[in-house]
Amino acid sequence: MSVHLAVAADASGAGFSWTAIAIGAVLLVLNGGFVAAEIALLAARRTRVEEAAEAGDRRAVRALASLRELSVTFSGAQLGITMCSLGLGAVAEPAVASLFAGWLSQGPVPEGAVPIIAVVLALTVVVFLHMVIGEMAPKNLALARAESVAFVLARPFGLFVLVLRPLIVLLNGMANLLVRAVRVEPVDEHKLVHTAEELALVVAESGDRGTIEAQDARVISAALQLAGIDAEDAMTARVDLVGVPEKATLGEALVVAATSGHTRLPVYRDDLDHVVGLINVKDILVGDVGDPDTATVDEVLRPIPAVPGSRDLESLLREMLEGRDHAVLVVDEYGGTAGLVTLEDVLEELVGEIDDEFDEAGQRPRDTESVWVVPGTYRRDELERLSGLELLEGDAETVSGWITERLGRLVETGDRWITGDGWTLTVLGLDGRRADEVEVRSPDAPAEGSVPVADPADG
Repeated sequence: MSVHLAVAADASGAGFSWTAIAIGAVLLVLNGGFVAAEIALLAARRTRVEEAAEAGDRRAVRALASLRELSVTFSGAQLGITMCSLGLGAVAEPAVASLFAGWLSQGPVPEGAVPIIAVVLALTVVVFLHMVIGEMAPKNLALARAESVAFVLARPFGLFVLVLRPLIVLLNGMANLLVRAVRVEPVDEHKLVHTAEELALVVAESGDRGTIEAQDARVISAALQLAGIDAEDAMTARVDLVGVPEKATLGEALVVAATSGHTRLPVYRDDLDHVVGLINVKDILVGDVGDPDTATVDEVLRPIPAVPGSRDLESLLREMLEGRDHAVLVVDEYGGTAGLVTLEDVLEELVGEIDDEFDEAGQRPRDTESVWVVPGTYRRDELERLSGLELLEGDAETVSGWITERLGRLVETGDRWITGDGWTLTVLGLDGRRADEVEVRSPDAPAEGSVPVADPADG
């Protein structure tokens, strides 16, 4: 700022002007207004501004117009801030220096030191007021109430930009030339586009702070992560599939369904690598299919789509809903059957385990203080969400497979693996050649002993 000394004998002398002080106060307020407008437009959530504009709020319409030409808008704010700062230096600072000089000249201060001390005090006061009132206070206000401040200042700030638009556009164009000189393309519109990962972080933080219900936060986070989960991760593996041959009678299919607890059964020719369709037990029970002892499953056979194991669940769910398919066949790279994904499997990725009358309670994750008992087929990412344990390295998707990789052999009951950070995984039982249940114990868990297990739903 430039300083013009006008030392006076007292406050009523020729060097001091209350008019200059008043102009300085106005410039200080205007400076704060430009700062608030700039920060508010930067911090405002565009979705809220658009909602208000669609509801008929004219202030929001003006604010939205400013957001659509962000480069010009911010250039206008910077021009206003610069003009106010220069005005403070040219008008208010000399007046304040004169006021201090008048006071100091009446005291014991040597006459030669009065101008210097007056200038230092004037600079201190004006810079302090400029920083606090003209910069920091409006900035903090705009951050705390971004949309409200943007709406209040939209019209006066828009008028300022309209009046000085030719100058603003000229200065902004020159600045854009410098930006392009370093191979960066200027942006004219404020586009709030976030990746799924960024949205997941926002949802997680909102859930932690209580602005979103914990259950809602979990569902939204899971939905955002669907694109990162493959069909192979969510499928019922081939080894666990229960199917019926294509020549089986409807009565035989009903027996298989009653024994397995599955209401949808793949139908195969020769073996499960040659699945030809799917049957729904409901079609047998309520349909006009004749004698179950003589009619074959061909009577109620439905086509079943096939997808590769790499298909992500987000697009798969969309296709299943559009095609009204309740199950799809997952095939491996050799064209053989890898597993089956049902609509229930996909929904469980969103809302968690869905138990029906056929599900075994023992296959649900259970926990007590810092100790979890999970099925061996539990995926590594599911275990991380449940307990916080991230199983690094390895190609296996399941907890049982991960332990098998670490051991270098098939698992046995009682096998234990301790991770580098102190987590303990213990195989409690077997289901064929894989772990049936695995106890996961955190480093903070109490001393190992008899571990009572409880369903998380109970508390």
